[in-house]
Amino acid sequence: MDALAKLKEELARKRKQAEELVQNVGGKKMIRRADILAKEEKEYMEKQALKKKKQKEEDDAAQASSSTESKLDVADDDTLTREEVIRRLRVRAQPITLFGEAEADSRMRLIKLEYDQPELNEGWNNDLASAMRDVDNDLVKDVIEGGANDKRKFDVQANKAILEEWDLIEKASILLGASDELQDVYRDCDTMNKFLKYLLARWAQQLNDRDEEEKKSVQGKYQASIYKQTCTNIKVLQNSLDAHTINNDIRHHLMKIIRLLIIDRDYIQANNAYMEMAIGNAPWPVGVTRSGLHQRPGSAKAYVSNIAHVLNDETQRKYIQAFKRLMTRCQEYFPTDPSKCVDFVRA
Repeated sequence: MDALAKLKEELARKRKQAEELVQNVGGKKMIRRADILAKEEKEYMEKQALKKKKQKEEDDAAQASSSTESKLDVADDDTLTREEVIRRLRVRAQPITLFGEAEADSRMRLIKLEYDQPELNEGWNNDLASAMRDVDNDLVKDVIEGGANDKRKFDVQANKAILEEWDLIEKASILLGASDELQDVYRDCDTMNKFLKYLLARWAQQLNDRDEEEKKSVQGKYQASIYKQTCTNIKVLQNSLDAHTINNDIRHHLMKIIRLLIIDRDYIQANNAYMEMAIGNAPWPVGVTRSGLHQRPGSAKAYVSNIAHVLNDETQRKYIQAFKRLMTRCQEYFPTDPSKCVDFVRA
């Protein structure tokens, strides 16, 4: 009986399918194979057109969001002179002025180029020499201009407002890594960004508190150059934290390091966590890893996710090394038990 019921059900389904096909073709009882193929082709083309339309809408939305993010992340810099804009565009082999372009537009084009491609020739530039040259140029410019700011001409720029928020940063650091929900991730990124801004402001205040003779000396200008280079290199990390687009793996490492720095004040463990982030702890494959059909017992450990992030690209290497300088400054500003400290040279 079961087989007979299934047969009747199948016949009813086929009959219903044939009736629907007759109605779709035009109500004819005699149906040609060509009419069926034409109908199937028409339905296929309609589905493809709908799919292309949906894909186009998604691409337009993604392009609009990316343009909005670029507008939010890239801000105009009015301090750039026209001569500096021309020099940087020539270094990048870019046209000085496009057709119908004003000076502000060419300056904004340069800023976007430098934001999208921060390293023109990776590994070929001496960043410290560039920073020292910028410091010397600023000093010469201040000496030429003179005026009321003559006493502060050897100072570096500092965000003094963030120095009063240390208690808030310390309380917020307790919640680092509490969960992976979106709002908690945003909160963690903001906390880490404030921590970096605080250390940079504290470092700038320390440099500005020196006497004039020390600031004008070779060693004083060298320290200012180190600070300027650190600010430049870590700007990429700050932008990613501000936009909440930082890599999740690096974010977890940074949260672990900052918790050790602020809460535990264990700088040795923080240094070990930094080495794990920068260098990684994945074993190197030595010898023949795949000698036959079967895999060696320890070969699977050589392909874990604990890789060296410092080797990914030049920009990432620079802001990871800049973060290490701020770790050293943090140990200097917040001393603890000598058994938890890493040796460093005081400025």
